[in-house]
This record gives sequence, structure tokens and C-alpha cells, in this order.
Amino acid sequence: MPGKNYRETSRRGGMLWLLQRVSAVVIFVLLIIHYVTYHFIGDGTITYDRIIAKMASPWFNLAQILFLVTALFHGLNGVWMVTEDYIHQRAPRLVLAAILLLLGLLLLYGGTSTVLNAGYPGGVSQ
Repeated sequence: MPGKNYRETSRRGGMLWLLQRVSAVVIFVLLIIHYVTYHFIGDGTITYDRIIAKMASPWFNLAQILFLVTALFHGLNGVWMVTEDYIHQRAPRLVLAAILLLLGLLLLYGGTSTVLNAGYPGGVSQ
């Protein structure tokens, strides 16, 4: 394609490819930590009160938000990488990028507010 800078595209694409693999490893590690925390630490009984008590912990909230950010990046970047192979016109790619960005921000807001408010009766805003 005339006018296309393949060197810049390959650098950016290579970085996204690498971040996709790194995020997969981070998700895997966080899932193992999540599973061990819920099923092997303590007596293994999962109750509403125990979940709420854990969700009031700042460290637990940090881990949940890290998991949320990593999973959102991994999923949305995966969709972007697949569609980038099939959509070659600039305008549809920009529209798709805007939709994915908006979707990611909405999901990040919803997930973060859920994590931060779940461990506190009435939410943290009160």
C-alpha cells in the first residue's frame, strides 16, 4: 500500500502483541490467587458475609481492580487485533476504535464502582 509506514505499524503491532501475551500471564496468575484465596485459605466455606468482609479490604479491592483492568485490556485488545486483520479502511477502523474505547471506559467505570462499593453497606460515597 502506498503511503503506509510498515515500520511504525510493525513496532506498534509488536508491542500490542507482547502486551497481549503479558496480560494473559497476569490474568492466569491472578486467577490462581483468586482460586486459592477463596477455596483453600480458611475452611473453604463461601458465605455472603465472608465475601463482603474480604471486599472491604483495600488489598482485595486493588487485586480486583488490577484483574479488571488487565482483563478489559486483554479482551478489547484481542477484539482490536482480530478486526485489524479484516478492516482495512481508515474510517471504519476509527469508528471501531472509538466504540471499543467507549465500551472499555464504561466497563471500567461499572466494574470499579462495583468493587469499591460492594464491601461497604450503602457504598463508599456515603
